[in-house]
Amino acid sequence: MAYAPNYQCFHRENWSFAVLSQSWSKELQRRVLELVERQPSSKHPQTLRLDYPDLTHGGILYLKVFHRSKGIASLKDVVRQSKAFRSLRQNAALARAGFDVPTVIAAGEARRVRRLRRAFVVTLEVHGQTLPEFLRNRFGQNSLGLANKRDSLRRLAEQVRRLHRLGFVHGDLVPSNILISENDGAIGRFYFMDNDRTRRYPRWLPQSSWKRNLVQLNRFPLPGISLQDRMRFFHHYLGYRSLRLVDRRLLHWLEMKTRQRRKECDAVDATVDFRKLMRWEGKTAS
Repeated sequence: MAYAPNYQCFHRENWSFAVLSQSWSKELQRRVLELVERQPSSKHPQTLRLDYPDLTHGGILYLKVFHRSKGIASLKDVVRQSKAFRSLRQNAALARAGFDVPTVIAAGEARRVRRLRRAFVVTLEVHGQTLPEFLRNRFGQNSLGLANKRDSLRRLAEQVRRLHRLGFVHGDLVPSNILISENDGAIGRFYFMDNDRTRRYPRWLPQSSWKRNLVQLNRFPLPGISLQDRMRFFHHYLGYRSLRLVDRRLLHWLEMKTRQRRKECDAVDATVDFRKLMRWEGKTAS
């Protein structure tokens, strides 16, 4: 497996590890494995907060535990990397490409006769708020100016455009997986979170998987974000103001898929006017 140069790989009993040696210790390893083994089996990954004051870079870590797959997926896991190691690899690739992502200090997987039993990834805390939290807090206090909002939409759209042009497709680019750090009250950086399902395709390979990221971002009503703001984001994502026929078709497809996902996931009447459908009504965005 190809890791960034500062990851140390080793084995202990049934476990394989890749760790940042300057941030890892036997005591931290003991605590992490104890937490991992304690979690009941589940279809979905579990994320736990771990307070560890002895850490050089701060005392709060996040532990994501991946459980054994079932059926066909369990057979695939015999010959492929665990989600933990894939997450580490993609985080490293995103960081090398200049994107802001959480720092992974360790990933591990346990196998028995090549069958994956459990896996985990440990990341440092990122100081900031998810996009929905940030917008709720800012618009609740009326502290996000129009110029600041538009500039932030432009920067986020340009980040997503660059992500896709470099061949990356995020596994679940919902607003809650974008974390915003602040610098003296201004919007600082956009962090892409939960990268275990992120993929990178060769730039020469035609593919349309990137479209699902636009649907994921667009599906949720957000405080202070109007239909006009969504159009501004779309224009900045494309990189120009005048829409070509192919862009209008993409926009029409995006509206149809957004309506479909809102009906399926939120059980709302998706036949209403699109402006009304996407209006914020105080519900939590995920």
